[in-house]
Amino acid sequence: MSKRIIAFFLAAAALCVFPVRFPAQEKAGKEPSHAKCAHCQKEKFVSVQAKNGAGKPVPLCYECAMLPRCEYCQLPSETVSGGGDRLCRDCAKDCIKENAEAEKVLKDVRQVLSTKFKMTTKHKIIYELGTRRELNLEADGEHNELGWFDPKTIRNKPQYTIRILTGLPRDVFRSVGAHELAHDWMSEELPHLMDKPEIREGFAEFVAWSFSKAEGNKRMMEYTEGRTDDVYGGGFRKVSAMMGEAKTAPEWKKILLKEYPLKGKKNGR
Repeated sequence: MSKRIIAFFLAAAALCVFPVRFPAQEKAGKEPSHAKCAHCQKEKFVSVQAKNGAGKPVPLCYECAMLPRCEYCQLPSETVSGGGDRLCRDCAKDCIKENAEAEKVLKDVRQVLSTKFKMTTKHKIIYELGTRRELNLEADGEHNELGWFDPKTIRNKPQYTIRILTGLPRDVFRSVGAHELAHDWMSEELPHLMDKPEIREGFAEFVAWSFSKAEGNKRMMEYTEGRTDDVYGGGFRKVSAMMGEAKTAPEWKKILLKEYPLKGKKNGR
C-alpha cells in the first residue's frame, strides 16, 4: 500500500475521533440543521448564528456565514454606504442619504421626545448629514462618530447644528438623533453638566435607549446596553441606575440636579 493511501486512511480515522467543527457551527454551539439560508435563500445545512435588524435570530449557511458582515446587524453585507459602512440588503434599502430626508426624520424625533418625554427646546436647529471623516475631525479623530451636536455663537447669536453620518439605517439614524437632541436639551437645561463626559454622554445614551424602547427598536436598545467603554457604556449604566422609574425629562432634570447641584446651591434651584 502506498504512503499516500496510508496517509488518507489515517486522516479519515482521525476525523472520526476528532470531527471538524465549522466556524459557524462552533459559534452557534449546536449541530447544523437543514433549512433555507436567510442570505442566499438556498436549502442548505445552516446554523442560527446571526440576527437581523429587528434582533431576530436567522439561519445562515456556512458559505454565507464567512462573508463580510453588515455594520448594524450580523447579516452578510452587499453594499457600502456613503458613510463607508458595510450594509446588508435590508439595512441598505432604508438608509438616510439625503439632507431633506434627514431633516424630516430628525424633526419627527424631536417631536416624539417632546410628546413622550416632555423633552423640549424651542430654538431652531440646523440638521445635516456628514461623512465619517467630517464627524471624526469634529471629535478627536479617533472614534467612529455617528453623530455630532455643534452649538456655536455667530455674531453674538447662538446657532445649533446636529450632524449625523450619512447612510445610516433609519432605526439607527433615529436613535442617534435622539442622542444628539439630548445634548441639545442638556446644553439648555443643565449646562453645568456638559463638561462632565460620563454624565453628558451617559445621559444622551439613556435618552436614546428610552426613545428606542418607546419605538420598539430592540436593535439599538441592545447596542446601548452592550457598550463597554467607560464614557458611553459606563455613563449609560450610571445614569440609568440614577433615574430609576423616572420617565420624563423634568423628572430626569430633578434627579440630576439633586446629584449634581449648581455651584453654591444645595438643590440646584
